[in-house]
Amino acid sequence: MSKKYAIITGAGSGLGRALAVALAKRGWHLALADVNDAGSQETLSLVRAAGGDGQVEHLDVTKVEAWEALRERLKSTWPQLDLLVNNAGVGVGGEVGTLSLEDWRWIVDINLWGVIYGCHTMVDWLKANPAGAHIVNTASMAAIVSAPGMASYNVTKAGVVSLSETLYGELRPYNIGVTAVCPAFFQTNIITSGRFATPAQREMANKLMSGSKCTADQVAAKILKAIDRRRLYVTVPGMATFFWRLKRLMPVGVLKLISKRNIQVAAKDRP
Repeated sequence: MSKKYAIITGAGSGLGRALAVALAKRGWHLALADVNDAGSQETLSLVRAAGGDGQVEHLDVTKVEAWEALRERLKSTWPQLDLLVNNAGVGVGGEVGTLSLEDWRWIVDINLWGVIYGCHTMVDWLKANPAGAHIVNTASMAAIVSAPGMASYNVTKAGVVSLSETLYGELRPYNIGVTAVCPAFFQTNIITSGRFATPAQREMANKLMSGSKCTADQVAAKILKAIDRRRLYVTVPGMATFFWRLKRLMPVGVLKLISKRNIQVAAKDRP
């Protein structure tokens, strides 16, 4: 079997690291792309211990020129690109009108434009792969339930889902699969690096994150299965699948149900 090659953004920790290790067990060669080079080096050690190999690539996903430079560097040594994983992302909490526009721009640049840039710069290289290829875009259950107090995050992740759905149709003639990953809260460090308009919103996010029994390794396993089976959607854990189905049956009812949680946060923030 010929060696396969993948780019993973946000590879320095969390889901990016877990997916890198899972692919390494299959013998893949990986470009571990992140702004956290030290984290990527740690991931590379885990990748090699798992049976794969790779390289650390410093990448600011908000810079299209950085994406273009990465593509040219890799094309000079790689025979093909088999998989693009747009996983880099940040969390932001705050209601519309309260959250600063600076924080809006920050999250849109990373969570949405970062994915757009990745797909835009790499899609022709993926199309050139005679064996076919795959794109994985990390979205969130937030794109489905649109929880209050998370507008900026919801918007970026809904955009990632829509982009993935569009690419699914555009790329089928080229034998390129697309997967949009929509997990609920799972154990990662996204809250640590996130921005929140109020302390109560950070407290609520930490509570939901710490209470989750789902791990990055479990999400990564679901993603690999989706790649193998060319599935468009990954919803994990079971709660995410439940809300995914319920939203299709009673969309307004789900929004009313989710909004009840916001009452607790709003009460803490009021003087």
